[in-house]
Amino acid sequence: NAQYTLIHDGLVRGYTVSYPNSAAEPCPLIINMHGYGSDALNQQSYSEMDDYALDQNIAVVYPMGIDSAWNVGTFWDFSDADDIGFISVLIDSVAEDFNIDLDRVYACGMSNGGYMAYELACELSDKIAAFGSVTGNFMLNADQACDNSREIPFIHIHGTYDYVVPYSYSWDGSMYVGEAIEYWRNHNDLDSVLVESIPDLDPTDNTTVEKFTYYNNFSTTQFVHFKVNGGGHQWFGSSIGDWVIPIVGFNNHDINTNEELLDFFLNYRLSDFLSIDEAAGELPADFILYQNYPNPFNPTTTFAYELPAAAGLQVRVFDMTGRLVMDHNEGIKPPGQYNFVLDAAGLASGVYFCVFSAGSFQTSQKVILLK
Repeated sequence: NAQYTLIHDGLVRGYTVSYPNSAAEPCPLIINMHGYGSDALNQQSYSEMDDYALDQNIAVVYPMGIDSAWNVGTFWDFSDADDIGFISVLIDSVAEDFNIDLDRVYACGMSNGGYMAYELACELSDKIAAFGSVTGNFMLNADQACDNSREIPFIHIHGTYDYVVPYSYSWDGSMYVGEAIEYWRNHNDLDSVLVESIPDLDPTDNTTVEKFTYYNNFSTTQFVHFKVNGGGHQWFGSSIGDWVIPIVGFNNHDINTNEELLDFFLNYRLSDFLSIDEAAGELPADFILYQNYPNPFNPTTTFAYELPAAAGLQVRVFDMTGRLVMDHNEGIKPPGQYNFVLDAAGLASGVYFCVFSAGSFQTSQKVILLK
């Protein structure tokens, strides 16, 4: 992983990226936001999300709030930073530096970071597919209206003995858990609920878990709530959580927050909810070919490309002498974003030129095959 900065709205904003070493295709991206008083590196260490995400070829970015806080409005407006705008630019920045599947971007956070995940669900659902809060409430400010143009999948994990962000009441003007559930049930028209008791794998941890799945019969969108009975202000399942029980309350060993978040997120893609035009923003005026990844490669590498109009894709590969060594044709595709995987298993190590043609558009890239 590595630490980066960007400039947004005149402020230097920091973030840490963990990217899988073995990724051969564009990776899903999870935005994991820290709680109040914490920071990106502490959230990376405490949540232990890398241990679960990287093995599944999922990238994780840990952004930094200004003054260790996220500006979600009422009470939490310690700064006037445009954190929604920062996260939007952050997604673009990470996608420029790493091979990211922009159809599978997700956001979650702990405590104040969970509040921020709810903010993003309201304000940035054109870039993020699904959302999750761990011990963070939903702050809907008086001057704020959530985007009603799409359904919002959400997962909320919360302990009933959380005295930092209480489970059944609110001290800061936010909606407590039950109120947030009702809001999003109405938003998504989720008229049914399935209640499950999670097996009590560790009777000594002083907690049990119930899972509430809110759904309907005509959509894949769900609001999932893990109610940790007796649980404190914890990222449940974290090994570090056992160290801080005297401060923040009981951990739980029956579920792992990372597993539940990842399993939930990967059910959804942005294109499930938005048209091609909306998911990609404005369609490009020209055929766009992005840098392949990985490069150098062996034996496959992936090119992302965008079509402004329906067209077939022809890929021709030439060696350094100009000899045509591969000629591949894709079928006609509608406008949108696509990936092409070049398989060079039958070629020798060396430098090659790939020429991409789509309708009247043509461009090329140099690639290096190392065996």
